[in-house]
Amino acid sequence: MTTNNSSFASMRHNFDLSSYLVLGPADTKSRPVPDIVRQALAGGITFVQIRVKPGDARDITEIARRSAEVIAQAGASESVPLVIDDRVDAAWQCRDLGIKVDGVHIGQDDMNPEEARKLLGPDAIIGLSCKVLDEVKTANALPDGTIDYIGAGPLHPSTTKPDCIVFGADHKRHTQDTESINALCRESNYPIVVGGGVKLEDLPELAQTEAAGWFVVSAIAGADNPQATTKAMVSSWNAARAKRG
Repeated sequence: MTTNNSSFASMRHNFDLSSYLVLGPADTKSRPVPDIVRQALAGGITFVQIRVKPGDARDITEIARRSAEVIAQAGASESVPLVIDDRVDAAWQCRDLGIKVDGVHIGQDDMNPEEARKLLGPDAIIGLSCKVLDEVKTANALPDGTIDYIGAGPLHPSTTKPDCIVFGADHKRHTQDTESINALCRESNYPIVVGGGVKLEDLPELAQTEAAGWFVVSAIAGADNPQATTKAMVSSWNAARAKRG
C-alpha cells in the first residue's frame, strides 16, 4: 500500500474544531447518517466524523461517500472536513476512490499515528485521542506534521463512547473538568476538542476553557430535531466564546 493523496484541496491548515459531530448508524435512531449530517450542517456544525462500530470497510466507505455528497450539496466541502474514526484503511480507500474524506481520527490503541501519516500522505487531517497529560506529552514528541489536533474527554460518562475514560493517580475513573481541560490544552502543541456526554447546558462553562471546541454524538445524532439542536449548541458556544474574548 502506498501513500495516497486526495485529489481535493487539503484542509489540514483550514479546519474549525469548534462544533464537531461524531456519528454512525448506531447513533441516529435508525435514520440515515447522511440525513443527520445534512441537518447538522444546516445548524452550523463545523466538523464531521463518521464512526462505524462494528463495520467493514465497504459499509464505512459507502456511508462516507453519501455523507461527502451531502457536504458538497451544502456547499461546505471546503469548510467542513469529513474524517473517519479509527479505520485508516477505509479512509485510504475513500481517498483512493476520489471520495472527499479529509482524514482520520485515531485512538491510543489504533494504528500508530506515524504509520497513518505514511499511508494517507501529507494532505490528510489526523486527529488523536489523548485523555491524560502523559498521552499529550507523547503526542507532542511525534515528528512534526504527524497529527493535527487532539480529542480529549470525557466531560461526563458517555454511553456512546464507554472507552472514553480517564484513570487518575488513584487508579479510579474520572471525568474532565475545567482544571484538567486547561492543563491538557496548556501542555499540548495542538488544538484540543473536548467531548464525552456534552450537553447544551455544558457549553457556556466549557467555552471558558482553553479548548478549541466540543464534540458530541448522541446530543445531536440522537436528537428529535438535529438541526435545531445543532443550532442551539453552536449559538450557545459562540455566544459564550464572544464573552470570553
